[in-house]
Amino acid sequence: MQSYFLIVFAFFHIATGLSVPEEIENQFQLGPEDIRLLNSNLYVLDDDHNLVSLTTDLLNAEENTESERDTMMDLHNRVYFYLYTANNRIYPDAISINDLESLKKSNFNFNRPTRIITHGWMNSHNSDSCILIRDAYLNQGDYNVIVIDWSKISINPYLWTSRRVKMIGQYVSTMLNFLEKEGMDLSTTTMVGHSLGAHVVGLAARYAKGTVNYVIGLDPALPGFNGAKIGSRISQGDANYVEIIHTNGGILGYSNSIGDVDFYPNGGIRQAGCIIDVGGACSHLRAYQFFAESINSKVGFHAKKCSSYWRYKLGLCNRKLSLIMGGRKKNFTVKGVFYLDTNAFSPFARG
Repeated sequence: MQSYFLIVFAFFHIATGLSVPEEIENQFQLGPEDIRLLNSNLYVLDDDHNLVSLTTDLLNAEENTESERDTMMDLHNRVYFYLYTANNRIYPDAISINDLESLKKSNFNFNRPTRIITHGWMNSHNSDSCILIRDAYLNQGDYNVIVIDWSKISINPYLWTSRRVKMIGQYVSTMLNFLEKEGMDLSTTTMVGHSLGAHVVGLAARYAKGTVNYVIGLDPALPGFNGAKIGSRISQGDANYVEIIHTNGGILGYSNSIGDVDFYPNGGIRQAGCIIDVGGACSHLRAYQFFAESINSKVGFHAKKCSSYWRYKLGLCNRKLSLIMGGRKKNFTVKGVFYLDTNAFSPFARG
């Protein structure tokens, strides 16, 4: 966290009001909302906690001229599935789609429930988002934890990457089909993704032959997906139950409610403790920090169903309509929009 704030201070002095060139705008057919976002100096953190400018990256959008068809034909060389269990917490087993031999040699146990995790732009399976959630699950119980690494795609320019999210989700769905065919129970399977990864897991669940039980989207990416239709982004109906945690809504993440249940901690836009939030990076990462903590939290993130954050702050919500954000869900029937406050620093849950 200290390194993050040092980087924040450094970039704070060089942030500029960069505008989107007309030729780039035309090439990618960006909508007005996308243009507004990409002119807002947006940043994310890479695996090494360096700030990466999504805005400046737009200027490099033409560097990769590979067609979507060529990307699709090479997904088997760019999307990896790493299995972690109580028997191999440090060194994962690599499993491949329709490769029964790799599955048999791995520590995968069909008697265990399965948890599947993935990252967002400029990240990999070694990102904090994947490591924190992976370790939280392994500390909680006996799971097959599969971390999807699509970093060979996610390290490319943002818009180029975002246009390939749907095909990655569909590719991941073939792994779900393979594992279900071999005996994995989708009714006990949970999928979690951060940012662009939220769309990946949602679409993977949607395009799988069977029905995944539970999908969690952690501040699903907004740039490039504003106005995207169902089947092109994470949404209600992708799984038996879809939960969305909004932490940087309207900036890096979706602000609209798009799940069965949508949580808006601290109002869902700017997070407590993110004092200097360059480009939304700090608030955006809070989504996976909250969720990872929720898995083993003794007090939990208790939220109230309400029509707005201001009504929540004024105590005007129905006290009986409460739900715990993230964690170990027992009730998958509760739906709607929920608000809560958190602590500024870990532990974040207030109970």
